[in-house]
Amino acid sequence: MKARLTRITIRSMRKVFVLLFLVNVFTPAFSQDAEGSRVKWMKLEEAMVKVKKEPKPIIMDFYTDWCGWCKKMMSSTYADEGLASYINTYFYPVKFDAEGKDTVEFLGKKYGPTSMENKRPHELAVKLLNNNLMYPTTLFMNGYEKEKDAFQMNMIASGYLDAQKISPILIFTLENAYKNASMDDFDKEFKKANADTTLDDKMKEFAWKDPKTSFADSIPKKRKTLVFLWADWCNSCKVMSRTSFTDSLNAEYLKSTYNCISFNVESMDTINFKNKVFTNPRSPQQAFHQFAFALTKGNFAIPSTVLLDEEMNYLDNIPSYLPPVILSQVSHYYGDNIYKTKSWTDYYNELQVKEDKSKKVK
Repeated sequence: MKARLTRITIRSMRKVFVLLFLVNVFTPAFSQDAEGSRVKWMKLEEAMVKVKKEPKPIIMDFYTDWCGWCKKMMSSTYADEGLASYINTYFYPVKFDAEGKDTVEFLGKKYGPTSMENKRPHELAVKLLNNNLMYPTTLFMNGYEKEKDAFQMNMIASGYLDAQKISPILIFTLENAYKNASMDDFDKEFKKANADTTLDDKMKEFAWKDPKTSFADSIPKKRKTLVFLWADWCNSCKVMSRTSFTDSLNAEYLKSTYNCISFNVESMDTINFKNKVFTNPRSPQQAFHQFAFALTKGNFAIPSTVLLDEEMNYLDNIPSYLPPVILSQVSHYYGDNIYKTKSWTDYYNELQVKEDKSKKVK
């Protein structure tokens, strides 16, 4: 399987503010603006200058002067200190008047008002909102590619969003979960991870193996190995750990087919692997364990799922969050040795054909 590389800067990885599971942490106090928002909004042109120098996702709020729910979102959702801190730290927040009269430039093109009359939409609002002019509407963009002068991800959320609704969208955007999952699928698993208390017992039953002792044993295994790379501050890691691995599609199959190893990329343990010693230097230049970089063959992202064969030889690394269905497909592709006779593309396409036929029968 040709894994898609998820590029995340070291700075953006080391998240301090965790929305998921209500971790108690200190958040700096950001002063409120005239509308009550603690988010430090900027112009679109300013955000684009910044994203080209230091890549971050953009959250873009489309509003109008007459929109009451727009004002409500400013004074409630964006007034939340923890939420505002998260946005201010890891996003470029843009506030855009959807009926403004200024001419703006975006991705090499200039946009202006469609009319100088009141309550007429701006050309950029029409373009980015696909002519679905509902307010407020929030646009999430990530994965800016300088060569193409374009974003990999453009996702619209129409209507008023409270903190509970916007939190999984922010995580989905920032942690690149969009690379392997739809927002609807991620949102479903996010809510399950937070609300389903039975997952605590299922996680204990999964019985992850310790990396330090597992890798120190150089004797070839009878099973392949799956290594899940995660960090305490990674929200999508928590969702994946609590739902994807414990799902009925995966739990028993993974336990019977793989040696499943859970590896915290911030661990300070010394890892012995194939006659090499790996440590965590814990330095500004390398904040994570050396073994995480070696294991992922340079395609380092959090979370990542690494597959090794029975002799601990590298098979694949799939960066980013994997929903239960995708994890099942990947684990069977390697666990059932399908990879030896069939390309991932052919295998995946066959699965889609089967799924389409099943839907038609129903």
